[in-house]
Amino acid sequence: MANIFADGTEINVEDGQWRVYNTEGAYSLSPFFTAVKGTGLINYVPRFAEARGLPGTVLAADYIKAVVVGFDERRKCWTVGLYVALRPEDKPRFVELAHWPTGDDPTYGIDSHQAGRVLSEYISVPLKLFGADKAPVMRGEGRTAAGVTGTLSAVQQNEVDAKKVRIKAETIQLPLSFNGIGIAANRGSITIRYAKEADQNGYNQCVIDQDAQLVKLIPPTGFLGARKGPQGRTIKFSDIRNVEFQHIVVHKASFAKDADGMMVDVSAKNHEYGVYLTLPNEPVLLLKLNHAISSELNQRQMEKAFAGKEGFDEAERQMAYLRQHQRDQKQHDALSGFIEAAAYVIAAGMMRPLMLSESGDV
Repeated sequence: MANIFADGTEINVEDGQWRVYNTEGAYSLSPFFTAVKGTGLINYVPRFAEARGLPGTVLAADYIKAVVVGFDERRKCWTVGLYVALRPEDKPRFVELAHWPTGDDPTYGIDSHQAGRVLSEYISVPLKLFGADKAPVMRGEGRTAAGVTGTLSAVQQNEVDAKKVRIKAETIQLPLSFNGIGIAANRGSITIRYAKEADQNGYNQCVIDQDAQLVKLIPPTGFLGARKGPQGRTIKFSDIRNVEFQHIVVHKASFAKDADGMMVDVSAKNHEYGVYLTLPNEPVLLLKLNHAISSELNQRQMEKAFAGKEGFDEAERQMAYLRQHQRDQKQHDALSGFIEAAAYVIAAGMMRPLMLSESGDV
């Protein structure tokens, strides 16, 4: 969940909904603007529609050419809104959703860009920037740099107790395998084997020895394993507070100019998954997997931004995009399903609770 405060308004991003509230008075308890991820629609109240010259209370994303974020030189403030064209022959016009207090504060640039980035993803239109080539991004110790990246929200955690973990694990059929990683149950133990190309924690395998109440991390054998690999390690079950399953969404900023000379955000979205043992003084990585939105899906946003050029077959490209999106989603589902199942099996094997941690706009 994220709450982004602008000038007199609050943008709330939660459970696949992007909503705008007034901080005081009317529409402070219910939103005056809402976009639900994947519906291709925006919803707004009649007063907002009348003030912005919009029809009814619902508008399809087909009429929205872009989400726009930038620094308004006239008003000296950051703003986020939509480029809307209600008829094909109309020139897109700007419909503001929120603006920030006067001043070129880097924090306002970050907040406006994050809000715009999520909204553009939810309604599947490009994100365009004006008034600055790139919005700033905060780095360590308050430093700024070009581009915006990182997660949107704070970590959300939910601990599943050991009993529920065991019940869930009993429904998971072993062995499990994915991308060179194999998980199998043996008599009195669970073994995780890492293929060399799996690029995990440097170990060759992990054995959860239920009889000895130990986790054994075994390094590769042979000359290279002895010289360059990590040393073997043994961890007592009693030293493990819980198993943590992490899912972090990271956005990496990238920009390109469209036919109108505006900067178009074509940021990549990376899902990072990890399974860790939580010890008193450190986490120990057992599994990690990543899934990045394919370049073809990012390219689709660029194509929408460049729509209108001669020879542009929107229907054909739309079908190609949907097919690619289905393939990408299938790959992501397989990866996330495998590592989540692995987390339950590992935690149940040690009779430990499972901490589910999420960060970013998931």
